[in-house]
Amino acid sequence: MKKKIFCVTICFVLTFSTITQGAGQAVIPTELIEANLAEDVLKSSVFPIDKTARRKIVRHHKKHSKLTKIEKYKNKLSNLGVVSSTQDAEFVQIKKEPEKKSKTVGYVPDEKAVTIIEQVEEWYKVKSGKITGYINQKHVIVDDKVEGLLLNNQGIEVTLTKENAALKSSAKDDGGAIGIAYKDNSYPVLRFSKDYKQVKIQRTETVSGWLPVKNVDIKILSEEAMTKSEYEEYLEEQERIRQAELQKILNMGISKTGDEVFDTITALIAHNESGNYMAARNGLPQFKGEKTITIGAWQWYGERAHNLLRRIYNSDVKTSKKLLRDALSGSNRKKDKIVETLCKEITGTSSWENRKRSFSSDELVAIKALIGSKYGVALQNLQAKEDITARINVAKSTYKLTNPQLIAYFCDMFWQNPDNARAITKAAIDHFKSAEKLNKEKDGLKVMHEIAMKNSVLGKFSGRRNYTYSVCKKMRKK
Repeated sequence: MKKKIFCVTICFVLTFSTITQGAGQAVIPTELIEANLAEDVLKSSVFPIDKTARRKIVRHHKKHSKLTKIEKYKNKLSNLGVVSSTQDAEFVQIKKEPEKKSKTVGYVPDEKAVTIIEQVEEWYKVKSGKITGYINQKHVIVDDKVEGLLLNNQGIEVTLTKENAALKSSAKDDGGAIGIAYKDNSYPVLRFSKDYKQVKIQRTETVSGWLPVKNVDIKILSEEAMTKSEYEEYLEEQERIRQAELQKILNMGISKTGDEVFDTITALIAHNESGNYMAARNGLPQFKGEKTITIGAWQWYGERAHNLLRRIYNSDVKTSKKLLRDALSGSNRKKDKIVETLCKEITGTSSWENRKRSFSSDELVAIKALIGSKYGVALQNLQAKEDITARINVAKSTYKLTNPQLIAYFCDMFWQNPDNARAITKAAIDHFKSAEKLNKEKDGLKVMHEIAMKNSVLGKFSGRRNYTYSVCKKMRKK
C-alpha cells in the first residue's frame, strides 16, 4: 500500500512540477498556482515555495477577496457606455449587425447607459434590457467621461441604508448640517469627493448636501432600450401628451395661434408654472434671491407682478376697490385702512425688486380676489401673450437665434430668470464662436442645456430644465 501511495505521489510531482537542483527547492509553475490549489501548496511541508511563486499566490488570493462598495461601483462603471446622438435626437438606434444598413432592433434613450460587451472595429456590441446589438462608436461615450455624464443627467442615485442622517454643507468633517436625509429614501447623486468617502446628493430642487458613502447603497440608473413596436407606441403617447399640453392653453383661455414656436413656448411655460390664476405668495426663504411677491397662473415675480397688478387695478378702479374690500374680514375701519394702503402700493412707482416687500395674510387674500376676477384672468392671458412675444423678440433680435428649439429653451429660461438666461445663451454662442453656428450645429440645444444645468441658479431646477429640454428636442429646427 505504501508503495502505491509513493508511486502516485511521484506521478503527481512529475506531472505538475519541475524539480530544480541546487537549493533543494521545488519551484511551482504558473499552471499549478492557477489551478486553485494555492491553499494546499502554502500548507504543504513537502514543497518549499520560492519568493516569486509566493507573490503569485498572494495575488491570486487578492483577486478573490471581497470588493469594497466603491470598487464594485467602479467595476460596473467601467463596463458601461453612455449613448450620445450627434443629431440631438431623442433616441439612438441599436443595429442587428455592425453596419449602418443593418436592421434596427432597438432604440435606447439619448444620454442613457448601456453595457459594453465588446468592440468590433468601429462598432460597440451593447446590451440594454432585453436587446443586444451594435451602436457605432461615434454614438457611444466610454471610459473616464462616463461617470461625469451620468452625474450630469441624474443617472446615479444612492439609498440611505442606515438611520436618518444629517446632510453636511461640506465633504469635510467640519461641514455644518443643512438638512436631513431619510432612511430608505433614494436621492440623485451630484458628485463624489476625491477619495470617494463622501457623496453629495440632491434632496430637493433647492437643498443638497454631503453624506458618508458607507451609509448608502449606490445604484447606476438606466432605461432599457425599446423594441420597434414599443418605440412606435412611445411616439404615439408623446403626441397625445403634446396635444394635451396645447389643450391646456385653450383651457387657460389662450387660443392656439398656429405658430408652432409661440404655441409650444406657451404650452411649455404653462406646464412649468402653477396654472392657478388666483396664486399669490410672498418670497420663499429657500429661494435666496426672492424678496417680494409672486402672482398669477404664469408666476409673475417682483416688478412684473407689480406691473400686472397695477394694470388689472387700473382697468376698473371702482370694481377693483370693491373686490379688495369684500375679500377682507373685520371692521369697516380695518377694511378701509388695508384697502387704502394696498391701493397706494399697487398704483405707486416704488420698485418691489429693490426692496423687500412682504404682504400680510389679509393683503394676500385681497390680491387673490383681484387677480382671480373675470377681468383679472383675461388680463393675465393678455399679459402672457405679450410677454412670450417679447421674449421671442429678445431671442431673435438680441441673440440672433433662429433655431426654434433654441428660441423655446431661451424663453423658458428667460421667464424664470432673465439675467441667467442671457449669461447661458451668451456662453453657448461663445462655445460655437457665433450665433450662426449655434443655430446650425446639431448639438446646439444640447450644449445650451448642459451650460444651463451647470448654472448656479437655473441648474438647481433640474426637473424643469430636463423637461424643457425634452420638449424642445421634439421641435422642428426650422
